[in-house]
Amino acid sequence: MSLVNFAESYSQLTASEQQQFGDTVRRLLSDGLIWREDEAERRAYNFLVRRRELVADYLAVAGWDLRYDERIGVFQVVHREGAHRRRLNRDTTIWLLLLRLIYAEKYERVEVSLTRFPTVSIEELYQRYTEFLPRQAVKKKTSLDEALRTLQSLKLIRAGGGGTLRASDGERLIELLPTLEVAVPASTIDAIAERLQEYRRNRPDRDAEDAEEA
Repeated sequence: MSLVNFAESYSQLTASEQQQFGDTVRRLLSDGLIWREDEAERRAYNFLVRRRELVADYLAVAGWDLRYDERIGVFQVVHREGAHRRRLNRDTTIWLLLLRLIYAEKYERVEVSLTRFPTVSIEELYQRYTEFLPRQAVKKKTSLDEALRTLQSLKLIRAGGGGTLRASDGERLIELLPTLEVAVPASTIDAIAERLQEYRRNRPDRDAEDAEEA
């Protein structure tokens, strides 16, 4: 769509729709994704379902692709040149990969859960970490706190029953959200397992601050 055609289509929106258009684009560029199951984003999600092509054309001008996974109900924006990617430190990346692996395992086993999506306790997650990197276990509860805050803010996990996740609350359940499939696609599960093995083989005793793109 040319800019002239876009301007014409945009001008045909009502004043309310134009306001929604601006709000939705700002939310997309700020958060990276909009999920149907998040009540705070439901209005923006429904607007995207109705006006997907118009928003996609607008974003394309600045090099952004609007992607839609209808199965899990997620709209995501990705820059063609990799701009604005969220960079995670190595520890947070390891926690993310572990959570994605556990998410896949839970779905394969079709476990009964009191929550809508699969869960893992903080203590269970910590134990899985110690299986991969036993020498680092003692000092990793601090990095787990940081990872829980970061991944919750990225809408990849949430506290079962609501609230805030803390590493010290071992019995608290982490709800693993389908948005993990967007961050780490199913096609990379084998690569995840291999990456974790690499971390175990190569991780130095001292903390590493190397960044990983996720």
